[in-house]
Amino acid sequence: MAIDVKDKGALGCAYHRTSEDTIYLLRDAPGTGLLTFINFLMVHVEPTVVVLPLKMPDEVVRFFEEHKAVRREGRVLYGDTAEQRSMHVLDDPGTERYLLRTVGSNEFNHQTSIDKLIDLPPIRSGPIVVNTTTGRLPNDVAQGESRNIKLMRLGSFVDLDCFSSIGCAGAVLGEIARIGNAADGLLRAPVTSIQMFALSDSMLVTDETISSLQVFQSELHPNRLMSGSATAGSCSKESLSVYGLFHPLAGTPQGKVKLRQMFLRPSLNLDTIRERQKTVTVLLQSDNAEALESVCGALKKVQDVRRPLEQLRRGADIPTGKAIGRGVWWSLTRFSIAVLQLRDAMLQLQNTHGLACVQQVLSIIPARVIKGVAEKVDSIIDFDEVKASSRIAVKPHVNVQLDKLKHDYRGLDSLLDDIRNSMSQELPEWARPCVTGCVFWPQLGFFTVVSLRQDGTPAYMGQELYDDRWEVMFITGGSVYFKNRRMAELDAQLGDPYSGIVDLEIQILHDLACEVLEHAPVLSRAADACGDFDCLVALARGARKYGWTAPTMTTDNVISIQGGRHPLQELAVHSFIANNCMLEGGSGDPRGYHDETTALVITGPNHSGKSVYIKQVALIVYLAHIGSFVPASLATIGITDQILTRISTRESVAQKESAFGTDLRQGAFIMRHATRRSLVVIDEFGKGTTADDGAGLMAGLIDHFTALSTDAPKVLITTHCHEIFEGGYLQDQPGLTFAYMDVRLDLAAPIADQIVFLYDLRLGRSISSFGSNCAALNGVSEAIVERAEAIILLLARSEDLGAACAKLDDEDQARLQEAEAVARNFIELALGDKVEAPGKVLGHLLWRG
Repeated sequence: MAIDVKDKGALGCAYHRTSEDTIYLLRDAPGTGLLTFINFLMVHVEPTVVVLPLKMPDEVVRFFEEHKAVRREGRVLYGDTAEQRSMHVLDDPGTERYLLRTVGSNEFNHQTSIDKLIDLPPIRSGPIVVNTTTGRLPNDVAQGESRNIKLMRLGSFVDLDCFSSIGCAGAVLGEIARIGNAADGLLRAPVTSIQMFALSDSMLVTDETISSLQVFQSELHPNRLMSGSATAGSCSKESLSVYGLFHPLAGTPQGKVKLRQMFLRPSLNLDTIRERQKTVTVLLQSDNAEALESVCGALKKVQDVRRPLEQLRRGADIPTGKAIGRGVWWSLTRFSIAVLQLRDAMLQLQNTHGLACVQQVLSIIPARVIKGVAEKVDSIIDFDEVKASSRIAVKPHVNVQLDKLKHDYRGLDSLLDDIRNSMSQELPEWARPCVTGCVFWPQLGFFTVVSLRQDGTPAYMGQELYDDRWEVMFITGGSVYFKNRRMAELDAQLGDPYSGIVDLEIQILHDLACEVLEHAPVLSRAADACGDFDCLVALARGARKYGWTAPTMTTDNVISIQGGRHPLQELAVHSFIANNCMLEGGSGDPRGYHDETTALVITGPNHSGKSVYIKQVALIVYLAHIGSFVPASLATIGITDQILTRISTRESVAQKESAFGTDLRQGAFIMRHATRRSLVVIDEFGKGTTADDGAGLMAGLIDHFTALSTDAPKVLITTHCHEIFEGGYLQDQPGLTFAYMDVRLDLAAPIADQIVFLYDLRLGRSISSFGSNCAALNGVSEAIVERAEAIILLLARSEDLGAACAKLDDEDQARLQEAEAVARNFIELALGDKVEAPGKVLGHLLWRG
């Protein structure tokens, strides 16, 4: 198994299972919660060899080094905590569970890995059909498949957007070659299949799914300073997205991070989903309205304590300016108080005894320990003095020696005034005005200050004092600083009280830091627990804000939605028309008979709401697996292992394939990976080529899914290819149902006002896409629309379009008839050898014509 973590936080993984001769690639996952996520991977894969790149976070390397030892009991568990690790006993301290290897980062190079993957037998051995008009094959085909063809075939096996995991696959292939002693680089262990995988308790969603459904959508920050900053996190902000509906509702930084993880990894664990729904339901009860507001207020004050604790470990707490009062100790105190307030607020919630999440948070937050940390910090740190002196200060009565030093230091001003007055009595009378005072400078000692003359020389240098030597130490600010006998005596008697104060305070603060760090695991777990609970509070607040309801989750392979709405579209329009949906996937039993709807093919005009409908169904299923309430009146959602979409095509000049090629790759990926528990959402597949080819591809795609029978996934498809229905090109399958988005027509009205969209799903088929009406609605000129309507009518009648286009219009026809009449009159005219008044004859001729 190979694991890599990129700079931007994407975690990739790939592994080779020798019993199946298959390479599995993980969809790139966010790097947040690394150790927890790697825990799940290790349990899922159970590797014998782990390959890591040289550029890997230290915490990940330490994790793999600490977990190499073989455990004796049962199934291997990879715990983060000492308590979890102590549950298992070492069988043999000299043996290891896996071999840990670190290789150069070039082994994880994305382009090199692509080259390795496309040369594998599953990619290299695909059939080729090439039709040419000359009967000769192109050179690259005659000599072997081109790289682009192999790349497109690879894209039907894996998600090419998973850069980190593809790099890991290259490292796995390199390790296989090394183990097999393949000096020529060829694989000794065969690889017969390449597959994507997700963790057993998480739904598989691709970047295409997340992008098409607008689960996440970022945009440049409107503040030009923020959008141009160097930090990756501040360059963009969340735009209109499903996650963006809940992101502002989370109060803690760790809660926002965990909420994002929750949206990235929809759960397949029915108990987890139901526990989240149950918690949200209790939080929304009217009895808990006031307590929920208190909980939200406390959560806003709970910060992530890991950063202050890390600063304590490094000993780096040097805030400056206005932030001087908001350093590590202030953060720890505020965190402790906020957590205790949150705990008190949670205790006020009603009907929480059966909620495992709430009880777990309460048990993870030890009030005695956290209160002790807050009291200990508050008893030592003088926050009022911090703001006044712009440095971390210790309160009085903490250390007797420190109190004495501070007392002496505060009395220095009066002591130095007395010494100056005493010294003035010993000085010549003319020199007394020249000595301006005595001062103390930390780390430098005591000095006598003498003014400067205009020529830059000291006004007095100890003249007439024969038993005292005045030594110039430095000149600054128009004064000369001397060391003399009196100053030397003060240095010897008092030393450097300020440095002594600082040294003692550093020692006290160090002891305090060591004492606080003993409770660092407890504080970190408390912060994580607050983040977990914050996610559920955000889901509850979102459900109340947007009027969503709790879906019923079941193991049945069914999607039943009544009054479903699109969570984003309904916020952008004044009124939204809700629609129902009923789909049932295959039972998996080949002996059973399945006549329920597995594939719903939707037709209807442009702008009628087809795409919004299929997206809203997918989003309702997606939200239900997060544990959230959904925008529907009533919903029953069966566990769905994947949501596979072919909705939008992200085009870029950097891609080495056409938009149609991208559509085909996405379609092939869906057909290869869909299971009977998957939800497949396809919007107008085949529109990137000719109408006939597109209709044929769409018909073939529908036939493929419906022919799966008891293994068929739940499928939603929209199309404008009406010819596949009218021509009877679809096989009669019991699980295939047709629907359309209803409209009202008024043919007597102007063409731009003829169609009224009702956005209501009805069973049956639509016979027209009403493209000309939509064109008129979008500002296309009336003449062009009328011409398009005429051509559409000719095509519907199967008439010769060339002859029809060559036909003259009424004005040209009238002009041609007039010219013909003139010509006929001229021929009939009897002309002799001599014509009198030819002008009059011609005028009469034209008048008759």
